[in-house]
Amino acid sequence: MTPMGWPGWGVLLTTWRPSWVVDVLVLVAALAYAAGVRRAARAGEPWPLGRTAAFGAALAGLVVTFDSGVAVYGHDSFGVHMIMHLMLIMVVPALWVAGGPLELARRVGSPRVRVLVDSLAGRIGRAVFHPATVFVVYTLVVVLTHLTTFMQAMAGSPALHHLEQVLYLGAGLLFFATALGADATPSRPSFLGRFALMMLAMGVDTLVGVVLLLAPRTPFPAYELADVRVGGAIMWAGGDALMMLLIVVLARWWVRAAGQGPELGPWLESARRSALGLAPDRDGDVDGDVDRDEDALAAYNRMLARLHQGGR
Repeated sequence: MTPMGWPGWGVLLTTWRPSWVVDVLVLVAALAYAAGVRRAARAGEPWPLGRTAAFGAALAGLVVTFDSGVAVYGHDSFGVHMIMHLMLIMVVPALWVAGGPLELARRVGSPRVRVLVDSLAGRIGRAVFHPATVFVVYTLVVVLTHLTTFMQAMAGSPALHHLEQVLYLGAGLLFFATALGADATPSRPSFLGRFALMMLAMGVDTLVGVVLLLAPRTPFPAYELADVRVGGAIMWAGGDALMMLLIVVLARWWVRAAGQGPELGPWLESARRSALGLAPDRDGDVDGDVDRDEDALAAYNRMLARLHQGGR
């Protein structure tokens, strides 16, 4: 194939070509979600408008990715390909998870649908959505598709290009289902754990982006060196900016959840209870709300008294 450089933002924004398979799937997902929202409203449990907007934005992101110039030039231009990468592995998955389609299905779906969603909490589901698992999958997909010969093979194979798109979307959904913890997934780490997970993933994006940006020669003969460097810059700057934006969103969720009790994670909460001289909560674990417990307040006052006596 003849190497192609960056086509320009104007061309990307004005070039459109329908992708009928994706468009039909998007339409089906939109109708199913709208039906769920309607059923929730009729049941007297209106679905949050923000979640509906997030899911709609995720579907719109899919249409842009597969119908616009991003899809038309994403196979021939490495820079455009990187935009497609970020859309599929970060933007669309994060918005999809924020929309909470699994939680909506569990709330208004049929008994069979609810059993299917609840089955994610089984041993296999917990292993798949474990923070270590999702980070390893995210890292392998990003590194192996950009720092190996896969990209060169993909440039000459539309089938591999479609496989890569599926890998990006799947890895992104898996990662943000755990990192954002906004949907009915079995693994929901503490906010500190989710921050750490996002920072680690941002480090992976930065590493790959910098390697491509500073490449002395093109690692993929199908693409020009200047185009590869544009792609590396997009991955580095764009990937880090998107991840930081999501971290800010997660921080807002943390502040909003602060009024409902601490979210420090089991280990830190256990240490805090131990320091206050409290036993685990009624369920035998340590995720109870210490700050709203009268016994905790009394224990805290006793601890201050002991410290005061020790100082004297």
